[in-house]
Amino acid sequence: MIRINLLPIKQDRRKEAGRNHLIIGVLVIVVELVVASVMSFNLDNEIAEQKNVNSSLQAQINRIQQSVAGHDQILAEISEHEQRQSAIAELQAARTGPVQVMLELSRVLSKDGKPTIPDAEYQEIIKKNPSRGYDENWDFRRVWLEKFEEKDKNVTIHGKGVSHEDVAEFLRRINLSSFFISSELVSTKLSKTGSGGRGADSVKAIDVVSFELAGKIRYR
Repeated sequence: MIRINLLPIKQDRRKEAGRNHLIIGVLVIVVELVVASVMSFNLDNEIAEQKNVNSSLQAQINRIQQSVAGHDQILAEISEHEQRQSAIAELQAARTGPVQVMLELSRVLSKDGKPTIPDAEYQEIIKKNPSRGYDENWDFRRVWLEKFEEKDKNVTIHGKGVSHEDVAEFLRRINLSSFFISSELVSTKLSKTGSGGRGADSVKAIDVVSFELAGKIRYR
């Protein structure tokens, strides 16, 4: 019987299989290293790109902060300027206001005089309430003023009228005026005017209506 010794062949195959496993293991490690290197490279690129984006955003933020650094101060200066201008306007109004109001009262109590009011506004008022219109034929001499007081735009007017209707006409006129706000009668009472008595200097005493008006004025 013939016997063949296969031991060397088996050993060679084992060695070859071992080498193959080793090669495969090495290849796997190499592939893993390559993949890890690629991933690390990509990650580094992403990090670098994000850093660039962050740097750009920070630069924009810095520019914006510099541009608005004095914003609050500018607003404060504008506010202070507006307050100063308002104070100046109030002083100017207080200086010229009473004169304007006196001129308005003179217009109201003069021949063919009428209150200062835009015609369109006046027409709208009498359209809604005809009783608020002034009497163009009213005799201005039927009312005369004796005292005018003004403090902080609050006014008090004392005077006399021939009748209650004359006082009412005067009140209608100043309430239509752009210089007066919400004027109203405080009191009225009948009184005598004239010296009475006898002689060349005597004047017949007649009944008149003493009145007091109160309201507010606006300086135009």
